[in-house]
Amino acid sequence: MLMNPRSPYYLSDLQGGLRFTQTGVKALTPYFAMAGIDIRQINTIEEYQHAREQASPYFMSWLEQRIAKWPATPEFNLLKAATLGTPGETEKILQQLNKQQDGGHEHV
Repeated sequence: MLMNPRSPYYLSDLQGGLRFTQTGVKALTPYFAMAGIDIRQINTIEEYQHAREQASPYFMSWLEQRIAKWPATPEFNLLKAATLGTPGETEKILQQLNKQQDGGHEHV
């Protein structure tokens, strides 16, 4: 797995050490906990990669929990539909957004 050198979730060093930022701890603690992993025990890039592999079966559940906290704006509703909904739901919301942007005029 390639490590993101500009991740808001962690800082890593050239020796393979890893430290989570406050943002990373807040975002990833529930995800790793689903797999029984204590984020405070992850101190290296290798441990992080292993934790991600172990937590991967829980990714969609974790994503659904995060999405549930998003505001109910048209833009976030589109993102929710595109992430978890059907293509039909996504298309319907996209059409509504396009109609709003065009001042209520429908495209023919």
